[in-house]
Amino acid sequence: METESIVVIGSGPAGAMAAHELVVHKRLPVTMLEAGSEGPKGVLVRAAGRNLFRRSPDLARVSHVAVSGHPDTTWFRTLEPGGLSNQWTGAVPRFAPGDFCDGERLDPRYRWPVDYDDIVPFYEKAERLLGITASGTDVPLLPAGYSDQRRILPPDWKGVAGVAGRHGQGLTVMPLADGPNYLFVRRATAFNSYSNIVHRLTTRPNFTLRTGCTALQLEWSATKRRVQGVVYHDRVTGTQKRIEASAVVVACGPLGSTKLLLDSASPDFPNGIGNNEGILGRYLHDHPKEWWSVELSKPITRLSCAAYLTRRPFDQSPPLMATSWTIGLASPKEKVLSLLPGRTGALGVQVLGTMIPSEQFYVRPHATRRDEFGLPQLDIHIEFEADILKNMHDARYRFMDLMGAAGYECRLNPVVPQCTPGAAVHFGGTARMHKSREYGVVDEWSRIFDVPNVAVADASTFTTGPEKNPTLTAMALAARAAHRLADDLKGV
Repeated sequence: METESIVVIGSGPAGAMAAHELVVHKRLPVTMLEAGSEGPKGVLVRAAGRNLFRRSPDLARVSHVAVSGHPDTTWFRTLEPGGLSNQWTGAVPRFAPGDFCDGERLDPRYRWPVDYDDIVPFYEKAERLLGITASGTDVPLLPAGYSDQRRILPPDWKGVAGVAGRHGQGLTVMPLADGPNYLFVRRATAFNSYSNIVHRLTTRPNFTLRTGCTALQLEWSATKRRVQGVVYHDRVTGTQKRIEASAVVVACGPLGSTKLLLDSASPDFPNGIGNNEGILGRYLHDHPKEWWSVELSKPITRLSCAAYLTRRPFDQSPPLMATSWTIGLASPKEKVLSLLPGRTGALGVQVLGTMIPSEQFYVRPHATRRDEFGLPQLDIHIEFEADILKNMHDARYRFMDLMGAAGYECRLNPVVPQCTPGAAVHFGGTARMHKSREYGVVDEWSRIFDVPNVAVADASTFTTGPEKNPTLTAMALAARAAHRLADDLKGV
């Protein structure tokens, strides 16, 4: 019989952050199960604070999946230590205070059970591990966090920022986990949760990493009223194994975590652990995403690091309907030219939008199709409805109007339709947090209702999906969940 430890499932950013909190700060024994076995791949070369060369592995599509919503829906997953941080762009904006309550204007089910102030200490814990480059200054709707290095916008961009400010928006340097100014690594990203967190934990006596181990089910004890173990598939031996657990942190990604919970049925939870209210798998949301470029009427200083234009103010936007703009270079040629001082007549813009989470969008076990382990495939059902697509369309002209008001008239280049579910790799909400079990799977501490020793630690717990990149907030919530879980286990 193995000594019981806390089992963390998944070595992506959220799982790594939870393990770091438990091992380093709480000094508890942790065993991490990671489905991937080979280490990070790729090459990254940085010099003078810029990426000179980057080669990253391709994103892998999950093949054992059913799609009953938009036919082009894609589920991307990386079975490597570090998960999707192997391909990550490194964008780490904090959520704004209003992001946690914006949905309450629409319905109480969209109110997060936490506030910005609850997460601030854990935002900083994560930021200190990430190697962030940012402005270090608050702008409207984007609080500043801790950063290792500072960058500011070029002087002529400050005029654009002034126009944005008069409309209640912020324009600043996008916070990025860029790492040091000079770097040569055999991975595709400056920050990788395996390389930067998990690998360092392996030197500690209270941490064990098991790779090639795919979690299949959480084992519920009706007598002890808790999860007492994890059943997993060992890819090396091709056999099923089991590990005892004093507690479990589920961090398999927004869809993978929910699938694991759905697959963990028992007499007490016949439809999956934590699913007695029928909420697990529902309220699936995603970021619609598109990229386009514009030609400018006069040149502006070429950006050496991406700029970020924040959403419109909450009182000027319908609830849960927003966009953000990441502004960068329009072509590979521009990227080369950015190594030298100069101006450009073109910009590339990536837009992230939002959607209102709805019960009609979900993941659930397919009735007949099975995955490689004989368990039900996940059926993904999601669409971007007309109002969402209109919001993305309007964002193009919102940006061009703002640039025009700053003296830079824009001509939009042809836009290829791109808004398909899964393309942003930002799914969330299927094990959502809420104060009421009527609307949530986990509570404000990311703990499954009625299963006090299981925390879910990734974007599946997001009550809503603000227009910002989700990784930093997922890491902060994971650290917060692990902190509270540790205290409860210790009886503090």
